[in-house]
Amino acid sequence: MDVFLVASEANPFIKVGGLADVAGALPKALARLGCKVSIAMPKYRQISLEGYVPSNFIDVLDVPLGYGNETASVEKISISEYISVYLIGNGAYFQRESLYNLPDDTRRFIFFSRASFELARVLTPDIIHCNDWHTALVSGYVRYYWDRGTVGTLFSIHNLAYQGLCEKDMFVYSGLPEGAFNPEEVEYYGRFNIMKSGIVYSDMINTVSPTYAEEIKTPEFGCGLDGLLRKRSDVLVGILNGIDEEEFNPQTDRYLPVRFSVDSLEKKEDVKKILLGNLGLSYSDNIPVISFIGRLWDQKGIDILIQAIPEIIKRDSYLVILGTGSEYYHQILTELGEQYSGKISVNLRFDNKLAHLIYGGSDFLLMPSRFEPCGLGQMIAMKYGTIPIVRGIGGLKDTVEDGRTGFVFFDYTCNALLESIDRALDLYRNNRGRLNEIRKNAMLEDHSWSNSAKKYLEVYNKILASKKG
Repeated sequence: MDVFLVASEANPFIKVGGLADVAGALPKALARLGCKVSIAMPKYRQISLEGYVPSNFIDVLDVPLGYGNETASVEKISISEYISVYLIGNGAYFQRESLYNLPDDTRRFIFFSRASFELARVLTPDIIHCNDWHTALVSGYVRYYWDRGTVGTLFSIHNLAYQGLCEKDMFVYSGLPEGAFNPEEVEYYGRFNIMKSGIVYSDMINTVSPTYAEEIKTPEFGCGLDGLLRKRSDVLVGILNGIDEEEFNPQTDRYLPVRFSVDSLEKKEDVKKILLGNLGLSYSDNIPVISFIGRLWDQKGIDILIQAIPEIIKRDSYLVILGTGSEYYHQILTELGEQYSGKISVNLRFDNKLAHLIYGGSDFLLMPSRFEPCGLGQMIAMKYGTIPIVRGIGGLKDTVEDGRTGFVFFDYTCNALLESIDRALDLYRNNRGRLNEIRKNAMLEDHSWSNSAKKYLEVYNKILASKKG
């Protein structure tokens, strides 16, 4: 099967969030199942091509849009016999200071979607797999303009909260037919909803965990699109993300100063000593390390974590935080870091090497998310024997079993979070044998991409079968 995967970021070329991990790892797992996979992504200024050489310049694509034709360059990189990456370039849109959160993001990714569609017309795949609002319009272009035989479309929702909502002038720019601007298609209370186009026009839709697939059909998590998602529930499925076990493996991790396995778990303590030393914290075998790695936004539960920090420190624990996000939270965490100097390490940056060291050397990882479509951090932590403490929603609920592979709470409150932390600390201080059982259970869980890739392949085949039927 020939799959064309369109994404706004992909590891190892560039990464901002979990989407990049999916776009980097899923193609490898699909290739092992016999698929040929082509990945389309923007050629950002910040892309790293270290170790890769563009194999040939495809051409300059003509990109027809509502205000006239534009052009895109395309460079191909061959990853393997079965995986190719196509970098879609346009200096005006992608040679920018950042990937996202720019005033003209909707225009930039409308352009990228139309250019990707034009590339797909050249490559003629069996399946076009779109991801999040940045690529949702590709399915709309297929619906109205595809002229190359049978092709199926799958739209993956990684986070429904970001929808590419914009004014009608961007609908005109998209080049979709004028009649498509209606409440049954892409109009949303007089505005253009790009995410909605992916939901309306795709043959099938999936989210990145089974629980999230159910949650987004409710008003609480549906972000205004729950009615549409209930209407399309017959073609909506949840497929849990996996992790790249080539990158996240404590036995082979190039970033770990000491490597370990489930059979040499005592070496994890050596990683902890080095982690604390690097962060300027004093090691003690009686003081646990509790960590948070992620974006500093309300979605990730940083608000209730900040409320809990004084109590965590009172419980004689170290707290390590790594991430970037809201300046508001940057300031608060900086002040807390100064107030509790010697007990907290606040690292307001993206640092992949430090992230691996934190996963390897921590005792517990906090993920108190307000909502969480899938989450990768809890699965990565488990692989390293770092026990996750999570809120029981979305993919966190699907991957962490309370008392067996981690600790789960449900109420979105500081007190509920602290109750789970207290349960974890009680085992740490009073029952290390049981604690190590949970660590080993977590390490032995299978969160590889192999099972998830098989489910994606089943969905692709279902789409193609429906086309033939």
